[in-house]
Amino acid sequence: MSSTKTRAILALTAAMLVWGCSAVFMRTLALALSHENSLAMRYMVLTVINIAGLAYLGTWRIPRADWPRFLIAGVIGMAGYNWFVNAGYQLVPAGVGTLVTMIEPLMIAILAAMLLGERLTRYVLVGVVMAILGSVVLFWPDITSTTPYTVSPLGLFYLFLCCIGWAVYTIVTKPLLARHDSFTVTAVTMLIAAPIMVGAASEPLPQLAARLDMRQWFEVAYLVLGAGLGGTMLWNYGSKHLSSTAAGTFLYLIPVVAVTAGALMLGEKVTIHIVAGGLLMLTGVAAAQFGPALLRKG
Repeated sequence: MSSTKTRAILALTAAMLVWGCSAVFMRTLALALSHENSLAMRYMVLTVINIAGLAYLGTWRIPRADWPRFLIAGVIGMAGYNWFVNAGYQLVPAGVGTLVTMIEPLMIAILAAMLLGERLTRYVLVGVVMAILGSVVLFWPDITSTTPYTVSPLGLFYLFLCCIGWAVYTIVTKPLLARHDSFTVTAVTMLIAAPIMVGAASEPLPQLAARLDMRQWFEVAYLVLGAGLGGTMLWNYGSKHLSSTAAGTFLYLIPVVAVTAGALMLGEKVTIHIVAGGLLMLTGVAAAQFGPALLRKG
């Protein structure tokens, strides 16, 4: 395996760790501010950091030919994903919502095959199937629960749209990452999304900032620097050096990390379904990434 591919795999794994842990902080911060106000605060801070970073690196000059892709990635991908995933989880139980978002890697694979001409290898397909089965096992108690609750069709629709948003982001930014560094692509797409996110706030930002205590500012910092900027840069680096389909399989690691983080940080119960489902999902990702190499060694 080449060193570039190894670094790409490590980058995507690190991104999943960061994004998986961020679920805990998104939940607690949203309870304090609401989802739209939490997003507005995070994107206000991200705007300052991204402008400063682009100015320092001198990479803010974008060729005119690249702007259509940046606009699509920023509006549909970055803003669309963040808005709809937060709105969806307000209306849909976490277990059902996570199952819905598991179609995201499949959407990436289909779009990559249609628009980028990427080939769907049998190893990737086997990995995707195993990961889907793992997600079903992981949330089997939620699926089979006899507790009556109504799943919001609007919430499911929002989550479906968020999956489309990230799939579009991954595919549209692929050519941009061949011409620009990971930070530039991340920063510019976030700056394009920022007016939408900040404009959605229901309260003035200074008033929101004044309400935050020290713990909540730490949560903002993690979601901005870790999940927002750092996670997206790691994702962009990894997806640049791997096929979009292969990169998409890593998204199945997020529920595993989220469940583990919930158990460690919030004391949430770990069941046999969680362990079995997590192992299946990890095996699926491993099959998609290392199947050919293991077969050659054998």
